[in-house]
Amino acid sequence: MKITYDKVKNDIWDVIKDKTDFVYESSNDCDVCEQHNEWDFDPEAYGGEPPTCKIHYDGDACRYFYADEKGSSNSNAPACVVGNWFVHNNFTKEDLKIPTWEHLEGQGVNTIVSSSNLDVDEEAKVFLNLMQTYQDTGVSWGDAYELSVAKMDGESIE
Repeated sequence: MKITYDKVKNDIWDVIKDKTDFVYESSNDCDVCEQHNEWDFDPEAYGGEPPTCKIHYDGDACRYFYADEKGSSNSNAPACVVGNWFVHNNFTKEDLKIPTWEHLEGQGVNTIVSSSNLDVDEEAKVFLNLMQTYQDTGVSWGDAYELSVAKMDGESIE
């Protein structure tokens, strides 16, 4: 089955309709990521390694799935809007051609869906990438949706 822009747009709305004000915290504002960045810069000055962030991946990217206690992605806990879309559609590791959920982290959505077993049209990929980009820069899910739809439909939002 071809996954079209219209299907993705409708799916994403189903995912966010009750969470339009949600803002995915930037890693720049995350205390755990900041501790890791400081530790990476000068480990001797900061002692033992700080805990791994369960929200961000490698201190600079939103995770598709929140990490479990071992720091591995947990598909029962979708994090970013695209991770929620994966869960909404019940995509499996086989659908996404990955050995573990952890293999998604740190990759852009276009890379993931292009190398998957999913048949996603180009407009749908662009829309997902726009949603992910807006979200990752601190835009609420509702605003990210409106901006992404406007861009896809050639409209301007003031």
